[in-house]
This record gives sequence, structure tokens and C-alpha cells, in this order.
Amino acid sequence: MHPALNIAVKAARRAGQIISRASLDVSLLKVTAKRQSDFVTEVDKAAEAAIIEVLREAYPNHAILAEESGATGPSQAEYQWIIDPLDGTTNFIHGLPQYAVSIALAKGGSLEQAVIFDPNRNELFTASKGGGAFLNERRIRVSKRSKLQDSLI
Repeated sequence: MHPALNIAVKAARRAGQIISRASLDVSLLKVTAKRQSDFVTEVDKAAEAAIIEVLREAYPNHAILAEESGATGPSQAEYQWIIDPLDGTTNFIHGLPQYAVSIALAKGGSLEQAVIFDPNRNELFTASKGGGAFLNERRIRVSKRSKLQDSLI
């Protein structure tokens, strides 16, 4: 596994711990509407801060584009981390367990590494440019189905 992907996994798992603890009693969370049907919670912010801490420790010169705190770091950096700390906040605040931590790394504007971590199911999806995609370290592939009617959606 690429070193940057290892760091992203570490960051995603740390954020997942914060989210999992908060999911035990969602009614205690402070929820703010950014726009209609677009919410942010203190969990989004705490998870994002944890991710950024892990990434900054390993890669202090990389830029970061995060959903809650925006763009930080060198504006002309070759590498940029893209973060959605709680992808599916609306589901989360309604107790629907379909949400995840999403982290990607772009080099020169091209995505190189990506991690999606579902803390509810402990599913870790990873992908590296040219290296394929994995679910919990097991290679995954696109279905060979060619007709929509033969597919499960």
C-alpha cells in the first residue's frame, strides 16, 4: 500500500472512531443548517480536525481542501488532500447508518489515492491510481454485466 494511502487510512479510522462514539446518542448533537437540507454537526468538525491533524503530521507541506474548514496550506502545493469528514451528515443526524469518511489525495489536480471508510460496517474502501480498488484489502472489480436489466442497483 502506498505510504500516503496508509496515512489516509489512519486518518479515516480516527475520524470513524469520533463518528461512532457520537452515533450512540445523536439527539445530543448540535446541528446547524448551512443551506436548506445541508447540515453540519460538531461531529463533522471534530472528525475533520482529527483527519487534518493526522495528515499535517505526516505531510505538513501538502494543501488541504476540507468540507468544513475550506482550503488551507500552500496554494501552489503539488499535493492536495480532499476531505469530507462525514459524508452523509443528513443520514447521520436522522439515525440512518449510511454515511462514511471520504479522503482523497490529488497530485497536480489528478486523483492519486482515495479512502472511503464506513464505520458502521467497518468497511474500508481504498484505491490507488493504476493500482485498482479494494474493500478491506480484498480486490474489487466492476461487474461484467453489460445490460442494466441484468444488474442489481
